[in-house]
Amino acid sequence: MLKRSINTKLLVILLPLMTVACASTQSLKPAPVRAEVTADSTMSHQQAVMLMQQEKWQQAVTQLEAFTAQHDSLSGPWLNLGIAYTKTGNSESAEAAFKKSIEINRANIEAYNQLGILYRRTGRLKEAGFIYETALKSDPGNANIHWNLGILHDKYLPDPRKALLHYQHYQQLTDSDDPQLQAWINNLITDTQESSLTAKVSP
Repeated sequence: MLKRSINTKLLVILLPLMTVACASTQSLKPAPVRAEVTADSTMSHQQAVMLMQQEKWQQAVTQLEAFTAQHDSLSGPWLNLGIAYTKTGNSESAEAAFKKSIEINRANIEAYNQLGILYRRTGRLKEAGFIYETALKSDPGNANIHWNLGILHDKYLPDPRKALLHYQHYQQLTDSDDPQLQAWINNLITDTQESSLTAKVSP
C-alpha cells in the first residue's frame, strides 16, 4: 500500500499586502474599517510583511504588535501577526490573533485556514475540522481548505471517502498534475472500493 505523507510545499502561507483583508466571496461583506490608516501606517505594515518574507519572525511580531495596537479593526494585520506568532512558537497568541482576524472580517478565509492548521498541529483535530468546514461553507471553491481537509481525513481523522473527495476537489480547482497527489487519489479510490465490497459481504 502506498504510504501517504504531507507535501509541505503545497501548504502555502499567504501574506496579504493589503492592510484590510479582502472578502473571498461576494456573498460576504468585510467588516467596516473603523480606523484611519495613514501613509506612515501603511508603510509600517509593508515593512512587517517584508520582515515576514525574510523570515525575521520575532522582528515581524514586534512590528505587527505595534501596528495592531494602533489599528485593531483591520483583519489582515491580525492574520499576519498570527502567522508570525506561529513561527516563533507562540501558539496561544497565534490562536488569539487568528480569532481576532476572523471576528473583524468573517470573509477572511485564510484566517480560518491558518487557525485550522494551528489546531491540527497542536492535536486539536476536531476543532480543526470544524474550522475548515466553517470556512468551506463560506467559500466552497477554496483550494487550500479542500487540501487541508484532505490531509486531516487522510492522516489524522481517517475517513478515506472524505479524504478522496477533498483531494479530488483540490486537484480540479488547481488543475494539478502532481503525480504524488494522483497516487494518493488512486490509492484512496482502491481503499474505498475495498471498503464497499467488505461492507456488502459482511453478515
